Amino acid sequence: MGWFWGSDNEDPVKKLDPGLREYLENEAPKKYVPATQSSPVAEEHALPSKPASSDNDASATAPAVPTASLFPDGRYADLWKTYKPPSPGDIETETSEVSSMQAQSKQRHAMVKRAAMENCSIENEIYHLCLKSPTLIERVTACQDKSKVFTRCYATQSKFLQALGYASTSHWDDEREERIQLHADKLYHEMLNYEKQVEEAREAGQEPPPLKSLFNPQAEPVQRASVGPAELEIPGGEPIPEGFKPSKSLERLTPHERELEVRAYYQELEEQRAYVKSMAPVIRAHEEGRDKRREKLVSWFGETVGTWLTR
Repeated sequence: MGWFWGSDNEDPVKKLDPGLREYLENEAPKKYVPATQSSPVAEEHALPSKPASSDNDASATAPAVPTASLFPDGRYADLWKTYKPPSPGDIETETSEVSSMQAQSKQRHAMVKRAAMENCSIENEIYHLCLKSPTLIERVTACQDKSKVFTRCYATQSKFLQALGYASTSHWDDEREERIQLHADKLYHEMLNYEKQVEEAREAGQEPPPLKSLFNPQAEPVQRASVGPAELEIPGGEPIPEGFKPSKSLERLTPHERELEVRAYYQELEEQRAYVKSMAPVIRAHEEGRDKRREKLVSWFGETVGTWLTR
């Protein structure tokens, strides 16, 4: 194929423009020759290296750059020598406090779910027995009625436990938590009993019984006839707090479920205040330490750099 492309000995670079050829020669990377493979001739003609003492003298005269310095050229080296970063112990203390609070919150939610499941154990067992050996109608409906009973029990009992402050303290008290769990179950069945009475009165064409508060039985009962169509019945006279966002629309809830939503919301606010109060010392210590670091860095580098370093 040499006859078609030309002779193999022909240099194709010769046909290039002289300027372009010179540019390519200058820009071409130099061939790398490892020191171990250098020839004796090259070693003889190599330029003598500078004495090692000169490098040592240069490094001795160059200012040492502290590891914490933001300026590799050695600026402010004397100031950075005295800079002390935040103590790892302080950071670990703050982190452990926050982690402890988060772990406590997760543990509380898990305890509430477990207590609610215990209070609804009968409803849960009836539902699972239906799934194992359903009748013909239950097979068609997939035990939906029993599933709804259990689901409502679990969700409502969880809300009662939250509203009553179950597992909300930092120290676990078996006697206290057991009383709250039993009281939550009692209030739930009182709510179901009242709903049953209202249904029976409606079927008999009678006036439903007075609406009493579950959380404050001593409060004046709500006379249902005195409540207008646009008003929401909330037992105990509980006002709807500003910014309150219930899990469901209040119009879709029963009167006792509305009271429960409001009570659970107030308990949540109380727990948030307690959390902020417990975290106040940690937050205060963190802010004080940051202010001290900012004050020192501002005195060294000025307002702009000092503030940026302590952001």
